[in-house]
Amino acid sequence: MRRFLPDSIVDWLVVIVVTGICASQLATTLFHNIARNQAIIALEDVRAAERIASIVSFLEETAPILRPGVAGAISRSSLYVAASERSAVSDGDPVDGRCARLRDVVKARLLDIHWRQVRVNYAPQPATSGSWLARIWPEIWGSEQERTAQILSRQSSERRFRVAVQLMDGGWLNFDVASVSSLPIASWDLIVSIILTVAVAIALSLFPVYRLTRPLARFTQAAEALGRGNLDEPVPETGSMEVRRAAHAFNDMQARIRRLVDGRTQMIAAISHDLRTPITRLRLRAEFVEDPEAQRRMLADLDEMETMIKSTLAFAREDSDREPAVVLDLVALLRDVVEDIPGTALAPDLPPECTISGRPLALRRCFRNVIENAIKYGKAARIDLREEEKAVLVTVDDDGPGIPEDQRERVFRPFYRLEASRNRDSGGTGLGLAIVQSIVLSHGGEVALDNRPEGGLRVTIRLPR
Repeated sequence: MRRFLPDSIVDWLVVIVVTGICASQLATTLFHNIARNQAIIALEDVRAAERIASIVSFLEETAPILRPGVAGAISRSSLYVAASERSAVSDGDPVDGRCARLRDVVKARLLDIHWRQVRVNYAPQPATSGSWLARIWPEIWGSEQERTAQILSRQSSERRFRVAVQLMDGGWLNFDVASVSSLPIASWDLIVSIILTVAVAIALSLFPVYRLTRPLARFTQAAEALGRGNLDEPVPETGSMEVRRAAHAFNDMQARIRRLVDGRTQMIAAISHDLRTPITRLRLRAEFVEDPEAQRRMLADLDEMETMIKSTLAFAREDSDREPAVVLDLVALLRDVVEDIPGTALAPDLPPECTISGRPLALRRCFRNVIENAIKYGKAARIDLREEEKAVLVTVDDDGPGIPEDQRERVFRPFYRLEASRNRDSGGTGLGLAIVQSIVLSHGGEVALDNRPEGGLRVTIRLPR
């Protein structure tokens, strides 16, 4: 069922508006027709009673021998009249309020209600064809002649009144009167008006719905940009009160994050600057050490310290880098990266070009780190690129020992190394994959590590197109 439900706020609002209007229109139409039907039925009963009273007054002044012929002459399908010596309706109280109302109106119109007997009941119900809905819903698509014929057929099939009125000479007039028990609940005009009302309501509601949801779309775009590391695009504080408050809170959070990132970068830059001076002094002093082995170790330690400082600066700089995104050819970028790294191999079936939006320098640093890790720990790097509908997959395979499954998330942490040794030639600084993940996430992508069944590690980088 969920795939048939609306998926956006705009769709839900349109569904709510349309459902509310349709429900209110149907409810209003139903209640209006019920009240209208009751009023029309009461009016038709009064009219039928007045016709009966008029015919009784006329035939009562007619000679008894002529009454049957006159009654037959004025009889119609909606009202049959027959003169008789006895009543066609048994004596007793009316079976319901309609019969009682018809009896009382007939007596009131005849003015002599005290002595005259008026009996009212329902005639036996004839067999009807068709469903209840077909009897109360008229044919609105046919011609006027067809609708007229249908009304006449309904008149003959509706429940009818049986009325018996006593005359002054003791005779009786028996009436068979058509009653109105149900009226059409819909017509072509009503259906057209409902359709037009719904259409106008949808048209009028689209603008406020768009105005209400447009700030949410901008809010979503700003949140996605923040997830990619863009901290310089505030959300416009427009729209409804709730959206304005959320946008204001989002902008405050973005400003705090930017201040934290800038503060961390400045702190690392200051520390690295302060450390370079004593490192330089130590390097000068190491030159005067007479023991060659001790001098070599001291210089190696100083080189490792400088390497760690440079890697830390690169990692911090990546978080605060303001390099603009441009449209670039990812295949050409990969070819440029592998030219300077021996031991790499590009897949022979790479597409001629693959354009994405990204930061060239950051992506070069990202792929260089991955390829250099593959060469360093896996002795080889095989690079492949596959295009999907909304993303590009770049895989780098090596022939190394792989990474244990419980360590694959940890290797993305800054300064985390699988090797226990602090030797930079064997374990590095532990920032290479952290920089890779930071760059990929800032582009809205994903990076994953998997051990290949035939051996070696596979690094998969997914970048959006």
